[in-house]
Amino acid sequence: MKRPSVSLNLMPPEVINSTPRLYAQSELSANEAIVHVHLFGPVGDFWLTEVAADGTEAFGYIRLSSQPENAELGYISITELQELVDENFIAKKDLRFMIERDLHWNKCTLADVQS
Repeated sequence: MKRPSVSLNLMPPEVINSTPRLYAQSELSANEAIVHVHLFGPVGDFWLTEVAADGTEAFGYIRLSSQPENAELGYISITELQELVDENFIAKKDLRFMIERDLHWNKCTLADVQS
């Protein structure tokens, strides 16, 4: 499926290659981990610190718009997020499922994101 914008490709090869692999930052405290990728949309924000080599799963900080008080660290299925974008936003024009990669993101610590 052709995506109308590069930002809708959540995990292209160049982003996978420039992001640490899962568990690569596990020796750091959560606050010291570097956030390499920011995904966002009406559903919420996903700040990614690590990604699987194939780009299908990531680890990071998740804050859903409907439950911001329940923000947490956890694993994120990039495959499922991309399917939501492709099948609901692009194909059906349902804005609720628009999730895009922040093309102007500057790496920072998780502590910076949480403050």
